[in-house]
Amino acid sequence: MLRDISFSLAAGEAVLLTGRNGSGKTTLLRILAGIMHPENGTASLNGRPLFTAGSAWRRDMVYLGHRPNLYPTFTARENLMLSTRLRGQALRPGSGSPVGLRPEGQAWDEAAFRTLLDRYGLAGREDEPVRVYSEGMLQRLGLIRLELATWRLALLDEPATALDVDGAELLSETMACWRSQGRAVFFTSHDLGWGVARADRALLLSRGIIARDVAAPGERDLLPHLGREVP
Repeated sequence: MLRDISFSLAAGEAVLLTGRNGSGKTTLLRILAGIMHPENGTASLNGRPLFTAGSAWRRDMVYLGHRPNLYPTFTARENLMLSTRLRGQALRPGSGSPVGLRPEGQAWDEAAFRTLLDRYGLAGREDEPVRVYSEGMLQRLGLIRLELATWRLALLDEPATALDVDGAELLSETMACWRSQGRAVFFTSHDLGWGVARADRALLLSRGIIARDVAAPGERDLLPHLGREVP
């Protein structure tokens, strides 16, 4: 059970949330994303209160869980277009291009879309139903969905799950790019070494509270609190 959780994130900061299995890491991310509702407490993002009845506050954040929430019978393209539309971004036909979605209500940028597909290794697979995708491909598609959205805070629960070496490296590059744009990234990782190498800070969740807040973390700062001996 979570209790007395208090922390802050700065623009452009990457923060690793760590803790033992069952400590509540996924629960905390899901609460912040609005998927679960806290019994009490308040939070804000850029001065806008979270956990309110309206949905506008959700547009400033994105969430990627263990498995992307995608419709298996939809193609990759259809899933991406639907998710963007559900975020309240405009839908209209472009001139000479497929119906598309842009945050500003402009026409779909087919060139940018195909660039992302190529970057994430899904070029040529965009019109296949995602039920034929491997777990790694689904994770890559989830990352493309984040790339197409406008947001200030990304909540990533084990984002490197199912990714091969190239995919994990691409994720690292993407996270660094987001940070350079002033976006905050709050993420978990079972691979402690991978996580601390990409984090400005680490928060240790234990017994329902943030037990440690470590700047420029290393594995030796956290291993003793995760039930493992420091080598």
